[in-house]
Amino acid sequence: FTPGAPLPIALIIAFPGFFFGLFNTFFLAALILPPLLSFGFNFWKERNVIEAPCPQCGQLAAGLKGQGFTQCFVCGSQLSLRGDEWRLRSKYEDGPQAGGSKYGKVDNGVIDIESDEVIDV
Repeated sequence: FTPGAPLPIALIIAFPGFFFGLFNTFFLAALILPPLLSFGFNFWKERNVIEAPCPQCGQLAAGLKGQGFTQCFVCGSQLSLRGDEWRLRSKYEDGPQAGGSKYGKVDNGVIDIESDEVIDV
């Protein structure tokens, strides 16, 4: 017998409304929140995620509509969004990993070349 064991039982007996209300709150939250969260996620997904076949391997690829690019999880191809379908991504497009940087910094389309001789035509 431990001296603190009767204390929780005494609290439940002394304040049954509080513990009953607390139990009901958690019970209702466990029943109501999962369907609400599932509905909310599906509502968001329908408006913000595009799913279309990868042009390289044909498997379904998904990405955010606002982002405009993704990577195929099957073949690893970089894809960009055109309308409602994916196309293979060009290295000249803006966004992460474009312009030779893995941090999304783009060199604004400037091509630096060296020339030894200039011929006037």
